[in-house]
Amino acid sequence: MCVDNTLPRVEYEDIIPEIGKLNKDIYSKHSEKRGIAFELGDILFGKLRPYLKNWLHADFSGIAVGDWWVLHSENVDDTFLYVLIQGNQFQIIANQTKGTKMPRSDWNAVAQSNFSIPRTRNEQKKIGTFFQLLDNLITLHQRKSLARLYLAQT
Repeated sequence: MCVDNTLPRVEYEDIIPEIGKLNKDIYSKHSEKRGIAFELGDILFGKLRPYLKNWLHADFSGIAVGDWWVLHSENVDDTFLYVLIQGNQFQIIANQTKGTKMPRSDWNAVAQSNFSIPRTRNEQKKIGTFFQLLDNLITLHQRKSLARLYLAQT
């Protein structure tokens, strides 16, 4: 747990689900809530109601407030790890939850699972970067389509 008041806080409400982007300037939030410290490159995975798909590939250091797993690996490239948590296999396992009112992912189920990971960090990085580029292109296409729709309505 961390209480460093100089670090920004990330809560579920700050993330666009399934997109993994912030929906506001979290640096302008004033909060002293406790949470788990994370660093640049760490992956935040929302373990509460995992079907909501709250995740973030941190491009800053901060504090994760609420029910998050902060994933950091010395052996797996962070861009690949971010792609992995969004994949079908990880999602199926993470959605095997405990609890009915407030279902949470079970870390033991995830930890005991096997995932296919390329041997070299270089190959992991290439795969992660490819999917990141693809995701950015899809986002740009969606924005372009929305702009056309807006212009057609005005």
